[in-house]
Amino acid sequence: MKRIFVGTIIGLGFTLFCGAQNQPVASNGAYRQEGIASWYGSDYDGRTTASGEIFNSKEKTASHPSLPFGTVLKVTNTQNGLSTVVRVNDRGPLKPVRIIDVSRAAAEELGLIAVGTAPVILESIGMVSIFPAPGASGAAEAPGPGSGTEMPSPGTPGPASGGLGSASIRPALPPEGTNKRYRIQVGAFKVIQNATSAFDKLKNAGLNPNYERDGDMYKVVLTGIRPEDVRFIAEKLGSAGFQEGWIREEP
Repeated sequence: MKRIFVGTIIGLGFTLFCGAQNQPVASNGAYRQEGIASWYGSDYDGRTTASGEIFNSKEKTASHPSLPFGTVLKVTNTQNGLSTVVRVNDRGPLKPVRIIDVSRAAAEELGLIAVGTAPVILESIGMVSIFPAPGASGAAEAPGPGSGTEMPSPGTPGPASGGLGSASIRPALPPEGTNKRYRIQVGAFKVIQNATSAFDKLKNAGLNPNYERDGDMYKVVLTGIRPEDVRFIAEKLGSAGFQEGWIREEP
């Protein structure tokens, strides 16, 4: 009888824990989730995140298993009451018992450096994203066009908008009057159907997208762009429902 009772208590505790993990949406539609947070630091600096962005431990970003890239979250450490704001740009944590990994800059504000992990509350603030919603697999993908209100996140360059209704070009618009060429990444997808959907939206907007394969990811990009054309392309992206694009100089 004692074994049955103990087993029931353990099972109940596990059920309550899982229930808290799997019920992240509040009644008003805002995102809210409770669980364990950890952090990762400068060892990962310079690596490409699942969103295609380069990781910088000095920026306040985070890794989350399913939230759309660009989601802005308030993270509160319930042990000490400290909080910070982060932007989701990667997939993780690797351990399923944790709900988020934050960068070192965010971990310092949360008081996580010494303890490593802590219980936290995640609350959505806004979105700075452009991409189609995650597939059923939960793979590394990004959110849908028009899926949220754009707002810059702390620790990152502010958006460089090409005009009313234009997509924001990050990290900044390139200077005109040079012979350089640029590429704009519109999405990185593990589900090919989602990459195809983004590709078709760009084609219908009069743009000329390309696919790039990176391991098991399909990137949808615009290449060979002259700096003086970036504002026009930003307007095209905005008219197609996209809110943001990541620009890099081509080699």
